[in-house]
Order: sequence, then C-alpha cells, then structure tokens
Amino acid sequence: MPALLLQQPSYGSLRQFLDHHFDSIHWPERYKLALDMAQGLRFLTTQGIPCTLHSGSVLVDAEGVAVLTGFGRERGMIASAPCQMTAQPSNAALVVYTAPEKLAAIAAATAAAGAPTSNVAYSPDWEVFSLGILLWELSSGRLPFEEIIARAEAGPRLNKNIEQLSSAIQKGLREETVPGTPEIYEQLFKMCWDSEAESRPPLEVVEETLQMLVVVEPMDMLMLPDDEMNMHVSSVLSDSVDNESVSSHNTPTRSNSVRSLSPLPGYQPRQRPTTLHEAISVSNADMTEWYILSGHDLNGYAIVPTFSLECEITPILTCLGHFLPSSLPIFKELMEQDVDLSLLCRRSNQNGLHVLVDRYIPFKNENGSAHLMEAMDILLKHVSPVEMDINGLDVQGHTPLHLLMRNPRISSEDVAEILKKMVPKGADTTRAAPRDGNVLALAAKYLHFEATKHILSIDILASEPESLEKAVEACMTMTGRATDKFVNLRTKTRDLLKMWTGSAGQPRREKVALKILQDVGQVDALGMRTKGKAVTFAHSQAQVDCANRFYEAHIKKKREQVFETVDLRFAGGLGFAGGR
Repeated sequence: MPALLLQQPSYGSLRQFLDHHFDSIHWPERYKLALDMAQGLRFLTTQGIPCTLHSGSVLVDAEGVAVLTGFGRERGMIASAPCQMTAQPSNAALVVYTAPEKLAAIAAATAAAGAPTSNVAYSPDWEVFSLGILLWELSSGRLPFEEIIARAEAGPRLNKNIEQLSSAIQKGLREETVPGTPEIYEQLFKMCWDSEAESRPPLEVVEETLQMLVVVEPMDMLMLPDDEMNMHVSSVLSDSVDNESVSSHNTPTRSNSVRSLSPLPGYQPRQRPTTLHEAISVSNADMTEWYILSGHDLNGYAIVPTFSLECEITPILTCLGHFLPSSLPIFKELMEQDVDLSLLCRRSNQNGLHVLVDRYIPFKNENGSAHLMEAMDILLKHVSPVEMDINGLDVQGHTPLHLLMRNPRISSEDVAEILKKMVPKGADTTRAAPRDGNVLALAAKYLHFEATKHILSIDILASEPESLEKAVEACMTMTGRATDKFVNLRTKTRDLLKMWTGSAGQPRREKVALKILQDVGQVDALGMRTKGKAVTFAHSQAQVDCANRFYEAHIKKKREQVFETVDLRFAGGLGFAGGR
C-alpha cells in the first residue's frame, strides 16, 4: 500500500499550536501559516484531491510551517491516516468547517437515503470555505463557536443539536471578527466563507493576497516582544514560497507534498513601485516625489491590495492607511500639494481621521509615536463639516473616536493624548457606536483608563446613570490574559466608573456641569447665573442642556443658600459694628 511519510511535527496540530503559543505569535507568523495552508490546498485541488480541512488536520513543524493532512481520494491511490499529533474533532465541531452547500447536500442525501450519509459530489469550493474558517481561527486563537458546540455536545439531543447548528450555518451564522484583525485579512476570510460558493475567491487569489501580506509586513519592522517569540521565522520570504519540484521518483517532501510547487507567477520581491499609490504604500519617498512631479492625479482613486480588496482610496488615504515613521515626509508633501481631504474611501466611507486611527500600527523607531501625533495635529487643522468631518460616520456607523478606542495597537497613553487633541476640535464623545455604546463605554471596554478619566471630566452626559451602567458592564465583559496587570487595570477602571455613581459622584458631576456652563457664559466663576456672553462654545447643545438640568436640580438652590448665608452674616456684621 502506498504511504505518505512526514517528519515529526514539533508543535503538533494547528489546534494544539494555537492552544499553547497563540499569545506569542503575531500577524506576520499568522499570515505565513495561512499562506502555507492556502498553497497546500491549491496544490491538492489542482490534483483533484479532496481534503478534510480543520485545525486538527493541519500540523505545524519545527520551522513553523503548516502541513496539511487528512486528504485523499475515496477508493483512490492517495489517502492519509491520522497520526498521534492530529486531532479528530467531534461531529458538531466538524460542522462549523463545512460549507453550507455541502451541509445542504448531505441533508438532502440523508433524507433521500432514509439514513445518515455523507456520500455527495465533491466541490473544490468547499475547501475555500473551510480555509476561511481556519483563517478566522488563526486570528482568534480559539475554535469557532466553541461555546455553542460545547452546549450541543452536553445536551441530551446531540443529533438534533447538530442539525440546528448545521441549519444556522446554512442561514449565514458566522463568528464575529476579533478586534484588532487587519481589515484586508478580515475581508479575505469573510469572502472565503461566503454563503454563495460562486462569491468565494479562487484559491489563487487567496494565495496571492496572503503572499502580499507576508511580503509587505516584514517582521523586523514590527514592534514584537523578542522574549516572547517561540516560533522561529528567520526571514520575510520564508520557505513557504520556493522553487522545489517533485523529484523524478515522485517521493513527496514536506515542501511539495501539500503546497504549490512554485511561487506566484511573475512574483518578484522588492520591485520598484509602478504607481503613485504603490510608492506611497511602501513609503518610497523618492518614487512618490517622482510620480508627483510627473503629474499623476493626487486625488485619483485606486484599489490598494495592502489596504483593502474592495475599497478604492486616494493617495492621501493610502498614506494614512500605511502610516510609518518614514511616511511622515510623504504625508507632509501631499498636504502641501493641497490634496482633497473631503474625498472618502469608496465603500467604507472613511475620511482621513478614520483611516489613520483605524489602521495605525506602531513600528520600531527612536521617536515612538511622535509621527502619529504630528500627523494628527496637521489633520485636525483641516477639520470642518465640508473638508473633513471629525464626527463623520463610516459605513458601519463609527466615528473616528470610536475607531480610536477600538484599535488595540495604539497604546492607552496615545489614545488619551489623541482624545485630548480631538475633543477641542469638536469630537463628540456622546455619539454611540453600533452595539458598543458611547465613547465612554468603548474606553472602558478596552481599558483605556486615562481616556475614561478624561471623558468623565469633560462630558456630563457620560456620567449619567445609564451611561455609567453600560460602561461598567462593558469594562467587565472585556476578557484578556489572566495576568495581574490586566486584572488590576480592569479593577482600576471599574472602580473609577463607580466613583461617579450615586451620591459619591455628585460633587464630581457638579464640577463638570459648572465648567460647561462657565464655558458658555451661563454661570460666573462663583457658580451663580449670569447673563454674560459665552466665553467659548466648545460643547454641544446636548451637553449644555444636560448641565443646565443638573444645575437646576442639584446646584442652584445650594449656591443660593450659600450666598444668602454669606449675605446675612455680612449684614449682621455691619449691624454689630453700628451698634458699637
């Protein structure tokens, strides 16, 4: 009997690898593992070999290379047997990796046969769906729908529960995107797991996209903690892409038995940028200047694969979406050319502020995030409803402030600093994000303590009882590593929020209300009503109205009593003096 021999995988199955090493692998390694799987799957499908793809059938070797197993032809020459390192998931777990049309075909075949059967005609489109689920699993580190699967397996009617899960997947049930997932990677796995097989991208496109991600995010530029790197990846262009070919006697090897036999057609690393957008995306200042001098359209739209497979963007948005320390001179040059900041990303409806805070990734450099802050200062000079709306909503209903809070790659210190820059320019902290609540709830959810503290000090609406309740709930639903630092920060944030509730929070809210009313000229420095003109008007009408309600209910009478007492004492003092 023919057999396929593989070297012992040091890390076991992909599931085992993620269980033990997920916290120490970063996006470049995840891209590489995803590329390995896509290349192996493309090779198998071109040979007409079906594959049962799940995280238990993918092995990870000592070099951090993903190797596919669990493939073969029924009644054919090529088959694979499980080894001690692979893990066969339960029937319920297998369902979540199965394409909706395959689930429907199995259900129809079972009904026709009158007994359970999986004997249905094979389609390569199924493999693309399974790969999409695995790409999501790489982004999250956990099994898809693990809680649903656990409940299904623990229930008394296992088969019925599996049928219900299968039906939900056919109707479009999918996992939620994990915060911090790069948009192009998110779009890729969502395209792969599309309910309609014809809408899924060909494996060649999947492979090319992942290859691009591997190349354009070199590991030596990312801020990765060296002491946590357990998987050794020595170069950007790993052996995932090689020119090995099958030997004359067709003995399979790790590199060519489950992956494509050659790199992408026409692929050449480090080519000279051929467009203005491409030059900007790789921070090539010389080529950018050359294209500008050559008269290229500085407001022209283009698809930039490293930004999005769907959104067309302008050169300035390309720059902000790939913002490195070396991008700052390019950004300044584009701004000097009077680029049109009112132009939004097509499809996502994001402006420059959206893009910068949503896409920013910290990179190693001696000045830290100084380039980010300088770019933010320049952009905020151009904020206006016409040129660039600081409270503009993207297609998902998020303002730039929402995206700032949601970006886990920006440090909490930088989040607080940017927040303090944006609020005086009119950024609205009361605007609610879809499903997440207002900006206070977002800051609390992602444990941005200083940002939470600042919002409470300027936003009277944020300290309303309902807002505080939602913020506390958001804070406690945040999960992360069970480290003392994480637990202490979550406790610290929760305790801060509770300090603003009830009678304990009354003096703090009074201070905020008086500050707002003083800013708009409705109370004087002593907290008494005045008819003077507004000093500034940096607050929304909703903030002023809330501050007035609080003043009338909790401050006015108390202040009047204080001044009545002072007046009486003053008058009494005068009378005593006159008597003498």
